[in-house]
Formats: sequence, structure tokens, C-alpha cells
Amino acid sequence: MNRAILTFVLLSTTIISFSQEFLLDIHKNKLSDFVAFEQNLGSKRLENSSNYISQQGVAQPIQFRREQKGLPDLFAYYFFYQKDSTINYVLYEWDDNNSNGHKPIPKKSFEEIKLFIDKYKELHSLLYAAYGKSKTNGDLNDLSKIETGDFRKEDTWDMVDSSKIELSIVLSNKYEKNGAVTISRTYRIRLYITDISEKTNENKVIKPDEAKIKELDLLFKTFLTALKNKNFEQAKLNLSSSVANQVTVEQLENLRENLKFYDSPIIYLTGMQMGFDGSNYLMVQYKYKSDFNDPPKDLIKVIFDDKNKIIGVQPTKRP
Repeated sequence: MNRAILTFVLLSTTIISFSQEFLLDIHKNKLSDFVAFEQNLGSKRLENSSNYISQQGVAQPIQFRREQKGLPDLFAYYFFYQKDSTINYVLYEWDDNNSNGHKPIPKKSFEEIKLFIDKYKELHSLLYAAYGKSKTNGDLNDLSKIETGDFRKEDTWDMVDSSKIELSIVLSNKYEKNGAVTISRTYRIRLYITDISEKTNENKVIKPDEAKIKELDLLFKTFLTALKNKNFEQAKLNLSSSVANQVTVEQLENLRENLKFYDSPIIYLTGMQMGFDGSNYLMVQYKYKSDFNDPPKDLIKVIFDDKNKIIGVQPTKRP
């Protein structure tokens, strides 16, 4: 999918890692620190393919994918408060479902399963060394439970800095299909770091009023009209200057080819989008009027700067 360019500036920062793989201090580090950390590790930034339901004032997550040896790729999700870019919670997850499109997972061998158990033990040892004894539930010893789907363990640490760490593993070879109900094999490790302080009310974001949304909607429709008519210079007038000075006619042509001008775009949802520089931008997501799927099959994400200019247009289509 060809897309219009989004231009952001990545802030350099000094960060301290946990075993060179993770940042666990969500109070001292802001989103820009986590983004820089992932980029230093060579992680691939991902576009959100789903809309996550979070508490008020928490934006859609920034997501990264890291290659792993012997395990599913590590997916990192950073949920942050819209108001000040501090972290609400972080999820690190090793799960085949993230990278195989939720297709049935083949049964794993003992050697493959052992890699999950070894990784869990490694993480637990590092957390124990850093934070002491955990509250624990389950064990890693009875491997026969993997066949029945009952093999799981969870360790939690309640921190003195109003954060909570949760480490869990689920291993199941159980696969059953009965009509519309399917029980799938599961091989997963999760590491959560959650803010449990009383910050929610402090970080609520005032949503743009209806008049503001109507103004931005009109701007986008004006941009679409110019794009449809191949009046690219007119279309650029609706773009932020930083984007207009870099985007090419070829890129606008590519964007034009990925839009359905025969169907009317209507607002699907609004929210905030975090840039690489740590700034918040208003996001308006559109669906097509004739698309009655839930969620819609085709979406157009449009991001605006604080001067009511477009800095990004991203059409997406799910299979």
C-alpha cells in the first residue's frame, strides 16, 4: 500500500534498559524514551490494525515488532496518556497469533515449548533479582497440563512507585473444533507494566468540539476534491508546509489510486496520534458510506497538525 508521507523528528534521549531488552520504569520514561529505545534495538514500528479500548485520556498504542530466535517475534505495545505522553501501561508479548494472522497454530514440539519455558524462567530471574519475591500462581513443572490446556503461571510485583509488573505464560496443545466454536492451541508469554496511580483524571484530554471536527472534515473533503481532479498543487494547499514541501506528484498519484472516489467517506472515529517527536496530533478516521462491516473493511486515517493542516493520509484495507 502506497501512502502519503508523515514527517516527524525523533528526539534523542538517554535511557537505561532492563537486561538491554526492556524499559520497566514507566514513571521516569515518557513515550519518546520508549520509541527511541525500540529504534536503537532495530525494532520495526507497526501501524495499528485494531482500535483498542482504553480508559479515558489514554491514546491508541505505539507498536513495535522485534525479531526473536526460536520464539515468536516480540510485539511491544506502549499505551500513553494523551495529555503529557507519560505511560499508562506497556505490554511485551511473545505469541504466534500476532504474526500468523490468527490462523491455526501447528502443534509445537517439546524442544519448541521448552524455549518458552526457558524464556519465562529467564525473565522471572531478572525480575526477581531487580524487585525481589513475587506473588505467584501456578507452576512450570507439570508439563502434562500442556495437553489439556491447563498449563499456566503468573507472577506479579506490586511496586512502591505505583506501578505493577505482571509476568504470565500459557502453553496449550489443545485444539478442538465444534461447530462455530474453536479452541485453538496457544503458546504465549506476556509481560505487563501498568501505572496504578491516580493519574486518570489528571490526564483526561478535552476532545475537540463538534465545530472543530466539522472544520477539519471540510478541509479533508476539499483535499479529496483536488486530488480527484488531479489538481495536485491545489491539494498541497491543504497539507502542512513540512509535508507539502516534501511530497511529490507521484506520491499524490499513488495515494489517489488507493482512494475510492465513487464512495463517500464519513467519519468513523476521532482520537489522538502520537508523533515520533512526542507531540500529539488530532486524528480523524473515515470509513466509506457503503461499508457496513464492523469493523469497516476500508479505513482512511487522516492526521492534522495544530494549524488545521493535514500531515498524513493513510488508507488501509483489511482482508
